[in-house]
Amino acid sequence: MKVLDCERLKRNLTERNEKDIDEGTIFCSQVIVNQCGRRVYDAEYGTNGLYGERLKKDTTFRIASMTKPVTVLAVLQQVEKGNIDLNAPLSDYIDGYKDLPTGRIVDGKFTITGKSKTPIRLYHLFSHTSGVESGDICNEFTAKLTESEKATLKDVVEYFSDKPLFFETGTAQSYSPHVAFDIGARIVEKVSGLDYATYVKKNITDLIGMKDTTFHPTEDQWRRVVKMHALDENGKMTESKDDHEHIYGTNPLTYCCGGAGLMSTAEDYSLFAETLLSGGVAPNGKRIIGEKFLKEMSAPYCPIKFMDEGTQKTGVTWGLGVRVFTNGDGKLPQGTFGWSGAYGTHFWVDPVNEITAVYMKNSMSNGGAGAVTAENFEDDIIASLK
Repeated sequence: MKVLDCERLKRNLTERNEKDIDEGTIFCSQVIVNQCGRRVYDAEYGTNGLYGERLKKDTTFRIASMTKPVTVLAVLQQVEKGNIDLNAPLSDYIDGYKDLPTGRIVDGKFTITGKSKTPIRLYHLFSHTSGVESGDICNEFTAKLTESEKATLKDVVEYFSDKPLFFETGTAQSYSPHVAFDIGARIVEKVSGLDYATYVKKNITDLIGMKDTTFHPTEDQWRRVVKMHALDENGKMTESKDDHEHIYGTNPLTYCCGGAGLMSTAEDYSLFAETLLSGGVAPNGKRIIGEKFLKEMSAPYCPIKFMDEGTQKTGVTWGLGVRVFTNGDGKLPQGTFGWSGAYGTHFWVDPVNEITAVYMKNSMSNGGAGAVTAENFEDDIIASLK
């Protein structure tokens, strides 16, 4: 185990974030780093928008795909209760998603290429090996969703129940932005008897103490939301229009998207990351899930051979809803897991050095997996280890 040098950490993160602000990469950011259950660094940088006030600790952020680990935790809770089996086919829980065709975009047109013979199992969904809403055909159907077709989680899951897959299930990997996790969230609704927002609040966020993590923000939470950074056609910083009607994209608030629909704060998500590090016990002492079941999240469910060549060399693959480092050749230690959001949020859990790290920003121009700010955040923390 290596220990963080707190002074070096403060210097590295401050210099980096101030540089990003000066160069217009971000308006603002918030970081929280814990080691061995102790807060070692917590800071806010910049202003909320071009002309706003200094960023505050209780600022809320659209966390997009950092919703995915929350959804996987909900599913694993139901696995622990015996209500869900990760190896079971989807047909055991919901209608459709059987004998689906596969397709590709060929010469700019969608083309059916075959038929998947492998049943989609729940673990395929969360390890991006299902073929659901993936690859170059993703927007062929997602972009055509009307307001009524994505009014609720149920509507979206039913809409995709007969849509083609990007590949035969279990033979490759391709990121599923939303729907694979929506299916998991919908199954949680069905087996628990609760709507998904209520389930997450009752069984995860309230228990952990994540008071600002929600699918349905209050007026106060909307008031505290960070302004969305963007760059115009000349590369100049600008603000996206304020929108208190959607958390992710154009999804209505009635659609509790299991893959990208939550709003949260850095503090809340730090509590969530600490719960993952501790094997399912929240910082307040409440057990959220048994350690045996939580460990499934960071198990390498996607065969490393499915990853691209560069990623294979670093030993990074998919667990359930998170990327996982499977050997010591990558930047982060073996066993580290975490994920990012489309608007630039990022986190990871390092069991070797007992570190959790959370980075928050919201930007339309440089977010998502592999965002330079996320990469730099990792570099700066690794460089601060003694």
